[in-house]
Amino acid sequence: FALAVRWRIAVMLCLITTINYVDRQALAVAAPVLIEEFSLTNTQYGWLGWGFLWAYALGQLLTGPVIDRLGAKRAFSLAVIAWSVAGMLHAFGRGFLSFLTFRSLLGLTEAANFPAALKAVSEWYPRAERSMAVGILAVGPGLGFMIAVPLVGLIIETLGWRAAFIIPGALGLVWLWWWQRYFHSPEQHPGISEQERRLILAGRD
Repeated sequence: FALAVRWRIAVMLCLITTINYVDRQALAVAAPVLIEEFSLTNTQYGWLGWGFLWAYALGQLLTGPVIDRLGAKRAFSLAVIAWSVAGMLHAFGRGFLSFLTFRSLLGLTEAANFPAALKAVSEWYPRAERSMAVGILAVGPGLGFMIAVPLVGLIIETLGWRAAFIIPGALGLVWLWWWQRYFHSPEQHPGISEQERRLILAGRD
């Protein structure tokens, strides 16, 4: 059984969304260790959440026009590089201000995930299948939350809290290698059948 190219792309989008949510949950799982090591107050920890959320909201507004201009492939590539680096920078945090800076940067860059994913859906799916594609993509957040606690907790127990930020960020870069090699527009994808190509292009508008 060969899965159609467009549904393989849906799996790719679900996977990167899962990684995106693991990245953002790493701080919550590592919080007890960080609060003790850096003497963070409850108020300061709350500000870290605020830093992520305000930047995420701003990023939703800023990234949309950029993604429309660059297209899904280039936009996703730049976004994954940016948020993977932002996530890994947490490993070099030295206190409240550095963590606040890194959380804000992570929120700003991770905001591109859903606009870029929906751009890919608009390019790759006929209208009749877009809800299904978005449904597959939307599995990612819940899956990311489910995976984050055991995965990040295990990493902290075995490798330390810094690795809990570096490893999820590295996973994003591994996904990026796959994305660069496999994702192309339906018009140019070398692995798509002519039947699937006609189906997508006929139902895209």
